[in-house]
Amino acid sequence: ERTLAVLNGTDVFSTDSFSAIIGAIERLSRKRYADGGEPARAMRIIADHIRSATFILGDERGVVPSNTRQGYILRRLIRRAVRYGKSLDIVAPFAAALARAVIETYAAAYPELRKNQNMILEEIEREEVRFAAALDRGLKEFAKLAAVDGKIAFDLYQSYGFPLEFTEGQTRQSLGLTG
Repeated sequence: ERTLAVLNGTDVFSTDSFSAIIGAIERLSRKRYADGGEPARAMRIIADHIRSATFILGDERGVVPSNTRQGYILRRLIRRAVRYGKSLDIVAPFAAALARAVIETYAAAYPELRKNQNMILEEIEREEVRFAAALDRGLKEFAKLAAVDGKIAFDLYQSYGFPLEFTEGQTRQSLGLTG
């Protein structure tokens, strides 16, 4: 991919390997990758993470999102993609639709993706829904707080899966420091 990008004078995310995924993100977000900036960065993260998660789930080893080992890495990939999807105002659930674009792009070379498609899509959507519920619980707890320090931010993450970036953003927003 990197060689192809260099030969074409573009970035990796503008190659055929990512075009269907980026296109799907553009349709869902109503933003254009070519416009650059923070939306393009978010699209790159989403595309890379959903592609990785799709391949991990499609592998015959049967890794699924969990709190341990490879499952933890998989969970983090999906959740980070979902977080960046929220930053693009993509309506959830959306991750399975992007995984479908990954499967369509790579199924000819990786038949296990097609073979395990139902399980891949179900697990990605299930984790996205779990994360949305965790975020809702974290937001409710955050709303109860008078102040946030490092310990509270850690507790929100540890107990509710509430990402540090959200804690920082919510703190800035409550102080009127958005932007």
